[in-house]
Amino acid sequence: MNHLDQPRSAAVAASRADGIPTTMRAAVHERYGAPEQVVTVRTVPVPEVGPDDVLVRVAAASVNALDWHYVTGLPMFARPTLGLRRPKRQVPGADVAGTVEAVGADVTRFKVGERVFGEVSGGGFAEYVVAPAESLVPVPEGVELETAATIGVAAETALQGLRDWGRLERGQRVLVNGASGGVGTFAVQLAKALGASHVTAVCSTGNVEAARAAGADRVIDYTRDDLRSLGETFDVFFDNAGTLPLRTCKRMVAEGGSYVSVTSPKSTWLHPLPRMLAVPLVFAVGSRRGPAFKVASRNRADLELLIDLVARGLVTPVMDRRWALADAPEALRVQGEFHAKGKSLVIP
Repeated sequence: MNHLDQPRSAAVAASRADGIPTTMRAAVHERYGAPEQVVTVRTVPVPEVGPDDVLVRVAAASVNALDWHYVTGLPMFARPTLGLRRPKRQVPGADVAGTVEAVGADVTRFKVGERVFGEVSGGGFAEYVVAPAESLVPVPEGVELETAATIGVAAETALQGLRDWGRLERGQRVLVNGASGGVGTFAVQLAKALGASHVTAVCSTGNVEAARAAGADRVIDYTRDDLRSLGETFDVFFDNAGTLPLRTCKRMVAEGGSYVSVTSPKSTWLHPLPRMLAVPLVFAVGSRRGPAFKVASRNRADLELLIDLVARGLVTPVMDRRWALADAPEALRVQGEFHAKGKSLVIP
């Protein structure tokens, strides 16, 4: 039986008197393919609420490259994680923000009516989503729900990449290659928030202003200037593009510095796997570090840190587009072009 057709839990049924409907609108895909071909917006049951769960009425959900990969099932080598024959996540959307509508019997962290955000196991492109209470974080006063919805996969990737994998220290110089999308714009700002003395951002002509808005000290348009001609080295090379040869990247890392790779160009079958495997090999000799390709881990403490930085005005998510739920297939198609100028949202 399709999980979308399963009966609702007793927790949801008991909340009917509080105005929670039995059905909702959601973007659903039951097979892999181009988003505009396989994703449809239709009526499905409101998800179940377990004893440790929270039911959230979604105010906004962030659009991530992760969602595009789950919908398309690409690259093929990732299918064991995404789902071999059918997608594990049938409703896209991993980053959400909204209002608590119901709580499970064992939940004490939240009450109905509280504003929350967090990274969930899919399901954000819908009117309601269920998530474990432990994965959610309160939204502080003064922070809009749409703003909170942008903080999740992209911001955690930037934070963990710079702080944990890149070992960024105060006073160091940072290069962010691919500085215009969700991860890139967060990386520029978080590098400064973590104490970087100078941040160089690399992007295309159409994204120069977005990189400047993110606070880069210097912006290089790679369509006009050759990054390799700078003749400089950086303490942390945060690579959100993966377009330069790895040996070239290594020469741009200062002695004792770090090269952090979080993405690279994709293909149907293998890429970015070859580059993922090559990074630690290229950096195996010498003092420059090149940790193996990593994926950001879901971390509530990091979400709390990130929302605090936003509330204090030290990080401001760069907004690209807002899409209606009915336009979720198109939002995912555009995301798959990988030319975002910040974060985009789906608004149910």
